[in-house]
Amino acid sequence: MRPAAPRLALLAIVPLLIAASDPQGDVAGCAGGRASRAPDLVDARGEIVELGTSARWALTFDAPLTVPDPVGHPYRVDIAILDPDAPVLSFAYYRNVNRLVRVDATVAHPTEIYLLPEHATNVFNPPAVAGDTMVIQVPGRTLTADEEQTGTSPGLKSLRWTVIVRDGRACDFLGNGRTVERLVRQPEAAVPPQPKPTGISPWWIVAGAAVALLALGGYVVRRAR
Repeated sequence: MRPAAPRLALLAIVPLLIAASDPQGDVAGCAGGRASRAPDLVDARGEIVELGTSARWALTFDAPLTVPDPVGHPYRVDIAILDPDAPVLSFAYYRNVNRLVRVDATVAHPTEIYLLPEHATNVFNPPAVAGDTMVIQVPGRTLTADEEQTGTSPGLKSLRWTVIVRDGRACDFLGNGRTVERLVRQPEAAVPPQPKPTGISPWWIVAGAAVALLALGGYVVRRAR
């Protein structure tokens, strides 16, 4: 039998290596049927960044994004989130959610945060859009309660999320649209090793001076005799 330890070690690092992929060409009607106008999501990654204080999603599409959207109503990107500590809601094609992080492809395209059961909203910086990638980042305290009431330790690890991209009647859901993805903590940057001191240590200089003083003292005592 092969040892289990290597397999367990591999399973432990797999979540850090794999993003949530989505089939290409799966845009369809939000309520079923055919539709094709929404951007086609093909990959999504959610991370905990900024020393555990912020959530960031990197979304990749099958073609470059246009912001603002010049055709019809602007397309919409929703990060649908489930916070286990808040009441759960289901409506339209959203299932088991209670927070939304939303970007509409308008001229300003700010990031909007909706706390659905609390009927509260926040607005944050626009996402970074470059080619076929959109990166959305928000402070964790806008999504969930702080574990230590300090603003520096939001409970982001307990959140589950998915992505819904919509343009008119057309939608693309990440997977089956259920809030099952986890935020993965970004590895901390390694601290570079301190360079080793070169040359003679100051301690050797001090020790040498002490020995010299003792020798000089002994010489003076012998001369005085």
